[in-house]
Amino acid sequence: MKRNWPLLTLFSAVYAFLILAPSTFHQEFPLKTGMEWGDALDIATPFVVFGLVWLLVSRTVSALDGRATLVLLLIAVVWSQGQGMHLASNSIGHQVTEGEGSGLVHFYDEVLSHYIWSVAILALPVYLLVLISRDRTLASTGFPVAALPAAAIFGSVMGVDAIESAVVPMALPAFMAIAGLAAYLFGRTPRLRGVELFAFTGVSAVVALGVLAGWGVYYGGWPEPSEVGLI
Repeated sequence: MKRNWPLLTLFSAVYAFLILAPSTFHQEFPLKTGMEWGDALDIATPFVVFGLVWLLVSRTVSALDGRATLVLLLIAVVWSQGQGMHLASNSIGHQVTEGEGSGLVHFYDEVLSHYIWSVAILALPVYLLVLISRDRTLASTGFPVAALPAAAIFGSVMGVDAIESAVVPMALPAFMAIAGLAAYLFGRTPRLRGVELFAFTGVSAVVALGVLAGWGVYYGGWPEPSEVGLI
């Protein structure tokens, strides 16, 4: 097992950039009329995210069996389907005036794609926690405290993204379950306490849960950041 906190920091920074890019870079993409730079950057998201996840996993666990690889592949497929649906319908929605067809575009863009994509986002930390806990050869030789800043970034982005995607009814109990699973494994399996990827995953779920709880208390609910002028 290698030191992963530098890679975790890079992963969190890149993830935050790719998730926020579509709401920030509205300049027209020069190769296609009507396409924005944020749309072009969004195409790269699943490739970059799962490329880095694969690298992190391969640097942490001793070996990946066929079942573990298949599960990660399925998560990537669900992620890509949800994000691809969102990207396409969102881009088309920019060109469609309200009227015939706009309701279906809105459903694909703001409802169905968000829930499909969020299923994969929420499944990823569960997968990492279970995968790490199953590896009997892990040794506590990492520097987990160094992974906490990356966890704070990743967890904050996951929390805000869940609110903006309007999937809080699903995300809130899911983050509670993920944080509970991480706490259970932390107490039951001491060898995991020095594993940077384990600390990153568990703490990021706690941070995301804190974001949802704090947002709900402050606003008396979960209005989307775009609705309150933050995006």
